[in-house]
Amino acid sequence: MIDAVRHGIRTHYQRAMDRKRFEPNNVRAGRACVAAYVAYIHYVERLYQAATGAAHGHYREEEHGSGPAHTH
Repeated sequence: MIDAVRHGIRTHYQRAMDRKRFEPNNVRAGRACVAAYVAYIHYVERLYQAATGAAHGHYREEEHGSGPAHTH
C-alpha cells in the first residue's frame, strides 16, 4: 500500500510540475496546469484525511460524542 501511495503522490506531483511552464497567453495550457495542480492537492488531502480520520463504523459513534450510533 505504501508503494501505491508513493506512486500516486509522485504521479500527481509530476503531472502538475510538467504543466507548470506554459506561455501566458495559452489559456488551454493554463487550465491544464490548474487542473493538474488541483488534482494533486485533492489527492494529497484525501490521503491526509484517510490517515488522520477516525475509522467510522468500527465503534459506536455516540460513545465518542460524534453523533448518532451506527450499528453494522
